[in-house]
Amino acid sequence: MMTASFRIVSLVPSLTELCFEIGLGPQMAGRTDFCISPPGAVEAVPSMGGPKTVDAAAFRAARPTHVLISPEENARGILPLIAEAGAEAVLVHPLAPEDNRGMFVRFGALFGRETEAAELCRRLDAALAEAARVRAETPEIAVLPLIWKDPWVSVGRATYVAAMLDAVGLAVAPPGDGLYPRIADLPRAAAAADWVLLATEPYLFDEGHAAALRGELGTPHVCLVTGESIAWYGSRVIAALADLAALKRRLLAEESP
Repeated sequence: MMTASFRIVSLVPSLTELCFEIGLGPQMAGRTDFCISPPGAVEAVPSMGGPKTVDAAAFRAARPTHVLISPEENARGILPLIAEAGAEAVLVHPLAPEDNRGMFVRFGALFGRETEAAELCRRLDAALAEAARVRAETPEIAVLPLIWKDPWVSVGRATYVAAMLDAVGLAVAPPGDGLYPRIADLPRAAAAADWVLLATEPYLFDEGHAAALRGELGTPHVCLVTGESIAWYGSRVIAALADLAALKRRLLAEESP
């Protein structure tokens, strides 16, 4: 029985990781500069620029059969290039961690990796159950996630990031309306939350930023959170839910006298 031949271009870092997770590494024909996982393997896949600045010549040279895209990460200008290549656009837009289950099933069916997809579904269900247990057994913590500065930008409740945090009982306290509200008065917004979380992507916040903000806000309740743990969907969600549960336990421990 012959295996179908695919040439997959992934323009979403977390989907590149998912492809390798289900055994599609040899089928990868292109990625973005930001597709950095899994290290040691992804480097062999030709890069073609950023998610919104794809090099058209490199894209055409990849001769893709399937292109993995997301409305939040990729510019609409990629669609004519996909059509020109005669490739299938595989659009994903999960809004909650449980949405990954349907994505796993879809990728398994599309690329002949049903067994691998079923295993990911099993692991996801276990991770969701553990997250729900942590959410039920520990007090809720109101958090203000920050994903950018100059201007300060947070996330709204109707985002994947907020849904990931909420899965373990870290409730986003958005400073305004919309998916990614700008913050005009950071001290006021921070006062409405128990903790301020600085994400390591898309803005590369580090411990220096956290220390400075602790001083500026006059509170020790500022900490870093790995951007991949709150924003990467696909196979990363399984480990990310455990990471967020551990983060919640740490925040609760630091709140205790």
